[in-house]
Amino acid sequence: MLKRLWLILGPVFCAALLVVLLLIFYPTHLDHNFEVEKRSAVTLTSRSFKGRTQKVRALTDPDHRFVPFFGSSEWLRFDSMHPSVLAEKYDRPYRPYLLGQRGAASLNQYFGMQQMLPELEGKTVVYVISPQWFTKNGYEPSAFQQYFNSDQLTSFLSQQVGDEAAQHAAERILQLYPNVTMADIVKKVAQKETLSSSEEQFISLMARFHKRQDYFFSSLTSENSGNFEQRVLPELNQLPDQFSYEELEKVAIKEAKEHTKSNDLGIDDRFYKHRLRNKIKKLKGSQRNLSYIQSPEYNDLQLVLQLFAQAKIKVLFVIPPVNEKWMAYTGLREEMYQQTVAKIKYQLESQGFTNIADFSTDGGKPYFMEDTIHIGWLGWLEFDKVVYPFVTNPGPTPSYQLNSAFFSKEWADYDGDVMKFSTK
Repeated sequence: MLKRLWLILGPVFCAALLVVLLLIFYPTHLDHNFEVEKRSAVTLTSRSFKGRTQKVRALTDPDHRFVPFFGSSEWLRFDSMHPSVLAEKYDRPYRPYLLGQRGAASLNQYFGMQQMLPELEGKTVVYVISPQWFTKNGYEPSAFQQYFNSDQLTSFLSQQVGDEAAQHAAERILQLYPNVTMADIVKKVAQKETLSSSEEQFISLMARFHKRQDYFFSSLTSENSGNFEQRVLPELNQLPDQFSYEELEKVAIKEAKEHTKSNDLGIDDRFYKHRLRNKIKKLKGSQRNLSYIQSPEYNDLQLVLQLFAQAKIKVLFVIPPVNEKWMAYTGLREEMYQQTVAKIKYQLESQGFTNIADFSTDGGKPYFMEDTIHIGWLGWLEFDKVVYPFVTNPGPTPSYQLNSAFFSKEWADYDGDVMKFSTK
C-alpha cells in the first residue's frame, strides 16, 4: 500500500521539493540590457506593475538612468508628446519608468515600492496625485487585491519597523484583504505587537522565496507588452529632429485637432466613440454630488510620504485637472475640486514636500486634456516643462517634517479650512 502510494505521490512530492529548492537558491543576479529595459519601462501591464524583477533591473542599471513615474492610468494615454516618446526621441539623460494602472492609487503604490525600496533610496521620482483617487470610501477590496501580491506582503513585513506607518499599512491590508496569507502576523503588526524571532525568521524565508520566485518566472516569460514598438516608436517621426517647445506645440495642436473632431468636449475621438458616445446623455449631471474632500486616501497618501521621507527621496508631485467642459457637463463642482487640491497640497507642503506642479486649474485650456480626466498633447508639454528640469537637476533632498496627525481619521474626514486643522 505504501509502495503504491509512493509510486503515485512520490514524483509529485519530488517535483514540488525541487521547485522549492530551486526558488530558494535561484540566483538573483540581473544582467542589464538597455533595449529590454526601455521596453519594460513602458509595458504597463498588471503583471509588470505587481512584479519586482524588471523594475529592479532597470533601476540598478549602472549605465542608464531610469526614473520612476508613479501614477495610475494617465501613462496609458500615448501621443506624440507623451513623456516616454519625448525621452526616446531626444535621447534624454533619463528614461521614465512608468508605474501605474487603472484604479491603482497610493496604497498599491506604497506596497509596490516595498519591492524596490533599496533601489529608491536617495533617488528622484515623479508622483502624479489624481484627486479622483480620493473617493468617500476609498478602495474597493477587489481593486486593491488585483495589484497586491505575496512578494509585496513579505517585502513590507520584512522591512517594517513597528511604527505608525506600519500599523496603518497592516490595518489597511486587513480591511481590504481579510483573507490575506500570514494574516496572523499582519494582525500583530496592526496592533503594534512585537513579532517573535520564529515569525521574523519565517518572514525572512518567505521574502527570499517570493523574491526568487519572481526572478525565476520573469526569466521564463517576456513582460514586453509591445507598447514601445506600437505606441512609442511610431510617434517619433511626428516630432522635429531638433528639440523646440515652439515647434512641438505646433505638432501637438495639429495632432489634437485631428483627433477631436467627433465631439465638442475636446475629447479624443477613439475614447469618445468607445467609452462615452452610447451613454453620453445618461452622464449629464451625473457627478454633481461627487466629493473628494473626505476619504481614507489621505491616510494612504501619508504612507507614501513617510516612505519618501525615510528613504530621502526627491519627489515632484503633479496634480492634474479635469476637462473643464466635461466638468460642466457632468456637474462636477469646481469649488469642491479645488478644496480637494488645497487639502492635498496642505498635507504635502506642511511636511516639506514643496515640489508640486499644480495643473488643477488648467482643464479649460485648448488641447490640454486628452479625455475627461487625463492630460495629453499640450498638457504633456506643460508637464514636460516642469518634469524635465526637475529630473535632470533635482537639487538637494528637502528637509521633511513628518506629522502623524495625517494618519488620523479626523484628517481623512476633515472638510473645513485646512489652515484651521490642528496637526498637534
